[in-house]
Amino acid sequence: MDYVQIKKQANEILKNKTAECSYVEYKASEQQLDKILKTICAYGNNYYNNDIQYIFIGVEEENNEANKAVPVLPIKGIYKGQLEKCKNTINSLRSFLYPNVSFEVLSNELDGISYLILIVLRQIGGPFMVTEKAEKDKRIHLKPGRYVRIEADTRLARVDEEYDLLRKFSNFHFSSIVSSGATLDDLDMDLIKGYFSKTSTRQISEGMEKKDLANSLNLIDKNDPAGNRVKNFALLMFSEHPDKHIPYAYTELIVDMFGNKRKMEYKIFKGAIWKQYYAVLDYINTNFLNELVLREEGNAENRKIENFTFIALEELLANAIVHNNYENGKPIQVYVSEKQINIVNYNKPLPPIRISDLNERSFFNERDTENPEIRDMFKDLGIIESFGTGIGEAKRSMRENGSPDLYYKTFDSNDNVTSVVIPVNEEYYKTKNKTDLNKNLKIEADTKVLKQKIMDSNYSSNIKNNILKLYENIGTEVFGNTRVVKILGCSEVTATSYLKRMEQELKVTVSVEGAGKGKYRFSIS
Repeated sequence: MDYVQIKKQANEILKNKTAECSYVEYKASEQQLDKILKTICAYGNNYYNNDIQYIFIGVEEENNEANKAVPVLPIKGIYKGQLEKCKNTINSLRSFLYPNVSFEVLSNELDGISYLILIVLRQIGGPFMVTEKAEKDKRIHLKPGRYVRIEADTRLARVDEEYDLLRKFSNFHFSSIVSSGATLDDLDMDLIKGYFSKTSTRQISEGMEKKDLANSLNLIDKNDPAGNRVKNFALLMFSEHPDKHIPYAYTELIVDMFGNKRKMEYKIFKGAIWKQYYAVLDYINTNFLNELVLREEGNAENRKIENFTFIALEELLANAIVHNNYENGKPIQVYVSEKQINIVNYNKPLPPIRISDLNERSFFNERDTENPEIRDMFKDLGIIESFGTGIGEAKRSMRENGSPDLYYKTFDSNDNVTSVVIPVNEEYYKTKNKTDLNKNLKIEADTKVLKQKIMDSNYSSNIKNNILKLYENIGTEVFGNTRVVKILGCSEVTATSYLKRMEQELKVTVSVEGAGKGKYRFSIS
């Protein structure tokens, strides 16, 4: 421990008049034994995983509305002749904590006035509690139990917070433990092979047994002599029916249907959770995500806007699955309406991350996860690009689309919910619903309408899919015969046939003047 640096940092905290928070507390005197003791206990439990936590003794705090819980300067201080006695008084509190919380009491000076700093670093061996002995001691009279510091408030932990502490100090993850009843027979060989085909360059021999593959992925309990019991994450990733052993291990989709007449739709997506991810993503993308191509009158350039960005949906859906607490017996829920997409988990982020952090920040390098193996497997599948960046990518896509910021709902501190909202792009909504419409604005293409027009045609499935492939690759760019040949890998004669079909029969393209002969652009006009 670098005491010189710690003392400098302590003085900076005072000079900057830092308000009390999860790692700073001010006490005017060492005689406030009950408050000091419970804060030491809370610092030991370190709910937000701070690297270092301070109690300043000999420092009063202001409590007016303008400057609440900030230090009074110049500080009150402690007479030098009393410093050692004060240290001994504070050190005597060690016997009221179980297990022992390791802390240091240092003397320091600010502007020639002495004070004490009590330092608590990250601990192992918790959770920590104040013992019954403290309640019986007349000097302290503090209720026993495990204390936590939430923001600037030190209090007894709630049941869910105690559980968080137990999981934290034992490094417990429900997904990592062995299932109470599932065996290797509950895992699907095709799902395991499918995962390998997406994530590994290794060739899987036809004769390779399920147990060999499962062992290579650490799916089996190593302490099981029969080698038959499997872990919970194995069920979630490689069972066709994980909800058989892990209740509600599925995703619910609730849709407030678009249109004049309100109609609610409810769907459940079951199966391996990575398959759930792809299925939910594909269903919402196909049925509810759309893109308009707009052009201002007199402007040759067009621009695209999406109602909801695909990037935000894929990142936040993956985030919900990876950080879901599958032990709590509640499904992931996705609500879709014309004005927003709302993704809900019935658990909060693990400390030190708070809901406010999810709203304020874009990168989470220190974020812990409920399901470390699932996180790693989602990364291997390419669903996650890098850890801690998904929310930031979702926010960036919303800004680039001109959409309102996504936001996480704030609830009462007792509510164990993480609920993120993707709002609709306001310009898209007004244009699509013809409210407050810019008269100089023309819709060049409506992706959903255009795709539906292609799918409703009488062409064969092969031709429909090829035309959709052209649109997905080209968008609203100008193109001709050469581009069609390149995308479809067909002859020039076949490419010409597609160009005629799209312009003259389907009427999903228009000829573009001034770009050369035989140039087209996709359009619904």
